[in-house]
Amino acid sequence: MTKQIKVGVIGVGQMGQYHAEIYQKLPQVELVAICEFNDERRAEMAEKFQCKAYKDYHELLANTEIEAVSIVLPDNMHRDCVEEAVKHKKHILLEKPLAKELEDGKAMYELTKDYDKVFTVGFLLRFDPRFNMIKQRLDNGELGDIIHLYCRRNSPITGPKRYIGASDLSMHVMIHDIDYINWYMDSEPVKVIAKSRSVLLKEYGMNDVIYAIVTYENGAIACLEACWVLPENSPTIIDDKLELVGTKGVAYVDSCDHGVRFVSEKGVSYPDSRHWYYTNGEVSGDLAEEVMAFINNVANNTKSIITPKEAYDSLRVVDAIERSIAEGREVSL
Repeated sequence: MTKQIKVGVIGVGQMGQYHAEIYQKLPQVELVAICEFNDERRAEMAEKFQCKAYKDYHELLANTEIEAVSIVLPDNMHRDCVEEAVKHKKHILLEKPLAKELEDGKAMYELTKDYDKVFTVGFLLRFDPRFNMIKQRLDNGELGDIIHLYCRRNSPITGPKRYIGASDLSMHVMIHDIDYINWYMDSEPVKVIAKSRSVLLKEYGMNDVIYAIVTYENGAIACLEACWVLPENSPTIIDDKLELVGTKGVAYVDSCDHGVRFVSEKGVSYPDSRHWYYTNGEVSGDLAEEVMAFINNVANNTKSIITPKEAYDSLRVVDAIERSIAEGREVSL
C-alpha cells in the first residue's frame, strides 16, 4: 500500500460528519483532524473520530502534516477558508457552491484556475449514475443535440430552516441542476429569466419557490423548478425529475421514491438510497463516490472532473437568476 494521505475536515455538521466518516473507511487515508466552532459539537466529534480537534480553521490549515482538506462550512464562509488553504498548499474539496457572492466566486476562480494542487467543488450529482449516464449518451451522440431540458428539485421545509442567513434556494438547491445542465450543454449560458414566490419563508427573507428559464449560446433552453417548502412529514427528502429532449432521443430521470418505500406506524417514507445512505454501518452513495474521486485525484496527481470554471459558471447562473427576480426581466450573463 502507498503512504496514507493525511486529511482534515473543516466544519463537522451533518455533511462534514459524513465526509469524516467516509475518510475513516478509506484504507489510503488517515483522518488527522477536524475543525468545528461549536464547542459541544467539537468535543462530540473529537470523541467519535479520535483525532485532533480545532476551533479555528486557520490553525488546522497551518498543520503541515495535513495534505488535503474537505471544507464543509456555510456558503458565506468559503472564500477566506479557501484562500487560507491555498496559501498552505492543501488539496481542497469544497462543498458547493463556490461562494455565496459572485464577487467572491470570481476571486476564488482566479485563485484556483491554475492551482497546482487538487481543487474541486462538491457537485455530487456528477457522481449519481443516473445523471452521469445521460452525459455519457450525450457524448457518444445517441441523444443528438439538446433541444430543451426540464428539471425540478423539491424538498421539505426542514432544510431551509437550518440555513437561515447563510444560503438561499437558488444557491443551495437549484445550483445542483445548474451544474449538470451546464455540463450537458457544453455551451455558455447567455440569458436567464426567473420568478419566485415567498410565503412560508417570507419572515426570513428567503424564497419558497423559483422557476427559471436559461438560454444557452447554442439556442438550447433549460427550464428549472426548485421548491423547498414541502411539508416536514413529506415522505421523501428530495423529489427530483429531469426530462431532456434531444434531436435523436430523450432521457428521463424520476428519483422521487429512490426505489424503496416503507409503510409503518410512522407513516409512509421513501428513504434516501442515492446520496449518503448507510450500508453495513458505512456512508455510501454519491457522496462517498465524490470523496473517493477526490482522494484518487490526490493520490494520482490528476485533476477533478469538476473544474474551477464550471463551479464559477454555476454561480454566474445563480447570480443571473437572483438579478432577474429582483429586476423582473430577462437578464444577460
